[in-house]
Amino acid sequence: MTHDRTMTLYFNDGSKMTFEFPEQAKSVAAKQIKLSEFMNSKNVVVESEGQLMVFPMTSIKYIAFNSAGPSFFKGPALPRQSIIRARIRDF
Repeated sequence: MTHDRTMTLYFNDGSKMTFEFPEQAKSVAAKQIKLSEFMNSKNVVVESEGQLMVFPMTSIKYIAFNSAGPSFFKGPALPRQSIIRARIRDF
């Protein structure tokens, strides 16, 4: 199992936490369901190294997902209001 994806949680207090993980769903339909459930959730729930961690969305400033390959964003459709192919200029 390849852990080729990362998720970084940036918290309101300025701290951050990064997780590596494998692909969570194979089919486009399953990815779409997971994305929809994630977007509508009040918590980010992560199982890691024998622990179950629950992060309230209210304590998270933003979440960054990254992948080792271009296939990460292929499959599930992003919400219609999403801005795509953007570049970060000043951060």
